[in-house]
Amino acid sequence: MKIHSLTFNDTARHWKLAPTKFNDRLTLLVGASGVGKTQILQSIMKLQRISKGKLLYVVEWKVEFLINGSNYLWEGKFDKGTYNITYERLIQDGVNVIKRDDKDIELNGHKTVKLSQQHSAIYLLKEEDAIKDVYADFQKIILNDFIDITNRISISSSDINIRVEHYITIKSIQESGLLTKTKLYLASKNVPEVFEQIKARFRDVFIFVEDIKVETFLSSRTHYYIEIKEQGVDEWIDERYISSGMLKTLMQISELYLSASGTVVLIDEFENSLGVNCINEVIGDLLSSRRDLQFIITSHHPYIINSIGYENWKLVTRKAGVVSTHDASEFNLGKSKHEAFTQLLNLDIYADGPQL
Repeated sequence: MKIHSLTFNDTARHWKLAPTKFNDRLTLLVGASGVGKTQILQSIMKLQRISKGKLLYVVEWKVEFLINGSNYLWEGKFDKGTYNITYERLIQDGVNVIKRDDKDIELNGHKTVKLSQQHSAIYLLKEEDAIKDVYADFQKIILNDFIDITNRISISSSDINIRVEHYITIKSIQESGLLTKTKLYLASKNVPEVFEQIKARFRDVFIFVEDIKVETFLSSRTHYYIEIKEQGVDEWIDERYISSGMLKTLMQISELYLSASGTVVLIDEFENSLGVNCINEVIGDLLSSRRDLQFIITSHHPYIINSIGYENWKLVTRKAGVVSTHDASEFNLGKSKHEAFTQLLNLDIYADGPQL
């Protein structure tokens, strides 16, 4: 999936996102603290929740996206009084696939049997040929803040054996829907050539690292641990004692290799835990990757903004409860990254933050 544009209205919270366009490869949301950068990512995650059949109170949405060469528009609205979905449409290449009002749902021009009004038609009809790819791709949206990266993942010993035996190809691992850390373990066991590529890229950034492994430790439950071997250190170092910046860098490199094709990766405050030595390397990987992935990230860190071309920037502003985004070209920013960055910092709408 590639998300092209989004309009979102959360009337319960008096928060609205004006029509916002995204780049196919990388979009960097920049702006002062409090303007709504994180809320834009949360709105995309709410779309995923709606696609899963979750009930969201008093929400209206419109999203345009690309799947397998087809352009889609999906829009809908939850009613303020009943919390039912009273309006929903899914259009593929200009043709109605789903048409819904407060009484009926039509699929390809034919009325369906009576279905729940509190669940999206994407969810209710997810087994239909015309819908299943849309449903599947919305499940590929992931929000990464890596806050819990050092938590041990606990599973039963029987589960781990089933996973190792079942996910034996890189595609099966990518499409498993498992956490990145679990995918990394499976790759180390079943697709060593991919695991070696991940290790090599990580060692390019941290040249003092000799080796990486993902091990399981058996107690009452099985736990995954990432471990590294550093030059001049005899013992392996487990993830409890590895810096958060190193772990976050490893996970972001791993995602480039282990995410399913068509994944939309959302990263809030990209700079968190990353040192200056990591930022350019990770950003370079995001921009140069040839895989079918889309990244939408937020940052207010000067080094990150200055490291990404201004053609990827979306300047986020807010007036009262309405959030808007702007291309850098609207402000006649300079032709070089450094010049554009300097001018960005001097824009009143960047410096002043939310406006009443």
